[in-house]
Amino acid sequence: MDTLKKAYKVFRWLMLLSTAIGLFLLIKTPPRLSAQPQPAPAVVAENAKSFDGKLASLEEAHQRGDSDTEVRFTADEVSAAVATDAPPTVTPAVAADPGAGNSGGLRPEQVPVQNTQVVFEGDEVRCQFAAQVYGKQMFVTMSGRLGSADGYVTFQPTSFHIGAMPVPISLVQAALDKKLAEPENREKLKLPDFVKDLRIENGELVLVEK
Repeated sequence: MDTLKKAYKVFRWLMLLSTAIGLFLLIKTPPRLSAQPQPAPAVVAENAKSFDGKLASLEEAHQRGDSDTEVRFTADEVSAAVATDAPPTVTPAVAADPGAGNSGGLRPEQVPVQNTQVVFEGDEVRCQFAAQVYGKQMFVTMSGRLGSADGYVTFQPTSFHIGAMPVPISLVQAALDKKLAEPENREKLKLPDFVKDLRIENGELVLVEK
């Protein structure tokens, strides 16, 4: 019996230590995806203009009947284009726990998102942002592969972190699929009629014209 009591005490302290480490990792600020400071508004505006110009050239190619024309966008151009839209909101706690509901807690639209960074590495996109949850700033970092299916953008996550703590993709996938399937989000993922496919290649976003 004494042996069992000692083992229980050791197990209890290990659990407390693990919990403390987990909480620390959740609020720990991870390395930023890019060490570069936030670009000046004029630079953002120029990148957004470049994005719009390239997209317009792809549409013109489609109207001329030029099939399979490709245009490439840098992460800076895509980030600038996204910045011109309303900022997204995410609840990390719900994303990490598909079974978690919003009753009694924060709703996604109540969680402000800041300091968003998007980078392309190889054939993957990486995104990182800070979310204020109950007065605490938490960083969410995710990676994945972009594709298309039936005229809509698809996203297959390959990694997900809250703070410095990795979250199993199996816990994220169901919540992400559910969120992306919502009508208002589904519509945002619809590709322009003149775009056949998209992918990340050699650190750039590639759009392919129909």
